[in-house]
This record gives sequence, structure tokens and C-alpha cells, in this order.
Amino acid sequence: MAGMWDRGVLNASSWHGLEEVGTFSDAASILDHGRRSGAWPVALETWELRTKAGLLAPASAIVASYQAHADRVVGVVGDRYTSNAPTDWAGLVTAAVAAGAKPTGAFSLCSGSKVLATFEVGTSNGLRTQLLLVDSFDGSTRLSAGFTSIRVVCANTLAMAFGADGAAMAQLRHTASLETKVQILKKSVAKSIETGEKVRTMFETASRTKLNRDQARKVFDALFPEAEKDASQAAKTRAENQREEAYKAMALDVNRVGDKGNLATLWNGATYLLDRNTDGTARKTRGDSDPLNNLLFGTRARRLAEIQVTIETVLRDGSVERMTVAEAREHGIDDGQIGRKLLEDMLG
Repeated sequence: MAGMWDRGVLNASSWHGLEEVGTFSDAASILDHGRRSGAWPVALETWELRTKAGLLAPASAIVASYQAHADRVVGVVGDRYTSNAPTDWAGLVTAAVAAGAKPTGAFSLCSGSKVLATFEVGTSNGLRTQLLLVDSFDGSTRLSAGFTSIRVVCANTLAMAFGADGAAMAQLRHTASLETKVQILKKSVAKSIETGEKVRTMFETASRTKLNRDQARKVFDALFPEAEKDASQAAKTRAENQREEAYKAMALDVNRVGDKGNLATLWNGATYLLDRNTDGTARKTRGDSDPLNNLLFGTRARRLAEIQVTIETVLRDGSVERMTVAEAREHGIDDGQIGRKLLEDMLG
């Protein structure tokens, strides 16, 4: 079957023509399409697997129940696997719609083992105008959420979206902590859509903001500060390497905006290094933490906040309130947003 299509509804015909075509108006409509078409289960159960002789197999079957279709096995998984409940999936979809995403698809792939929800988010996310939610019941795909420029309508286009834009998506493992992280992800998806317009407007302003050499140096030093004089040699080397990487990243054509000394170029260079090395390869993370999970829940999320605070400070046209780091902490601003001497470096 084309693109391993299973069941579902799209708002417009796809290349394979196997889908139902329907109208999506709100969260209720996408949930109804997903459930009525048999793409999205209404309940999941985990069943033991035994041989004819009664021997217990070291795996379990994930059995899906549907609104108007027969039950079926949608995955065989190990003991550590935890399914994302249909109610939590519905919560993610509802959060996206409530934040302004326009639903465009509710479908399943690979005999029901993968469920997907797609949305348009328009100018709220710059060039990436599609929001993608995807999950699997057989462990083949982590619960994923993110923006892509590709319209996903099948397994082939799903692979293309992950290949092109997967490095910016959140991907959650099916473990015991999944339910807690789904609740965080619901808020993150909604927040990213709601603040997308603000970020886009900030970037447009930054692209029109020219900096002289001294100003550019000051912003650069705030984004990538030098090590303290009494820091260890290792810390000094690490800080210098980060600054050298930043220079290279800002010189890349993909990050350049307009003429030299453009604030948006500094912004691009700083965010480019969150997930990539200067040669474009993926940046490794410690232990088994994948970069997407880390971006949402770990140190990279805090670094992204630091960068945005810096850019916002620069864009305030000189009317910045003078505030030391100690004063910022008293106002309840998190250390992750302040960064090491961030405001002092900007205003110092």
C-alpha cells in the first residue's frame, strides 16, 4: 500500500489518494476524524503473549480498541515500554488547536502502529508552516512533536520531515516518565505556537538592526562571554573554543542576514550552535540524552532562553532597566535565563 497508509482523514487529497477528505474546523473535528476513521484508538491494553504450550513470551502485545472498528494488535513491545494513553494524545492535539494551530490531518500508518496529527501554523513559525505530532505503539518511533516545512501524508513524507527538520523536534521515549513529560510537552507545544509570532517579529526587527563594531562586540561577548581571569585553564580553553565556533557559525552563508553587523546574524549564529557543530553535523550530548529531549527539558532549553533574553535586551532601544544579576534573582528570574553575568556584561 502506498506510503504504508492505514486509515485516516486529510483536509486535501494527497499523492496516494487513499485517504478520506474532510473538513477540520476545531479540536473536536480532528479528534472525531481520527477516532471515527479508525486511525486513532480510543483505548489501549497490554496483553501477555504465550505460546500454544502456555509458555510466557518475553514481550507483550499492545491491543488497540476503536470507536467503529475491530480491535487489533498494533505493537509487540518489551517490559520497559509505556504507551502514551489516547487521552494524553487527545490532550496534545487539543493544546495545539487551542494555541492557534489549524488541523489538517488525522491518520495512521503501518497497520495502525503509528498515529499522526498534522496542522498548519502559518507565519507563527517562520518558514516551517507545518506542526507534526506522531507516536507509535510498537517502539519504532518516539512520541515526537515539532515544526516542518514538509506536508506529511504518508511514511515517505514522514521520513522526509524527520530528515529535514527532525533535529528541532522534541522526541520522548516510551518509559515510565512519559506521562509527566507529555504534560510538559502539551504546554511547550502551545507556548511555542503562541510565542511564534513574537519571535518572528523579534527576528524581523533584529534583521533591520545594524550594529557598529563596538556594539556587535558587546552583544557577542554577552552571548559568548570570556572566562573569568581566575578560571581554570580548562574553563578558559572551553570558553575560547565556544567563541571561535561562534565566529565560524556567524560567517556561514546560512546564518548571514543582510550586511555585516546585523543583529539577526548574531542571533542565527548563536542558535545554530545549539544543535550543530560549525560543519553542520549534529552536536552530541552526554550519556543517553538525545539532543531533542535535551532541547526541551535540559541545558539547551536554558541556553535558548539566555539567547532570547540577550536579543530582547538589545532590541529595547536603550531603554533597558539597569539590573544586576543579584537584583534579577530577587525579581524571580531563573539563573538559566540570566546566564553567567549576562545582564552585567550587556549593561556593564
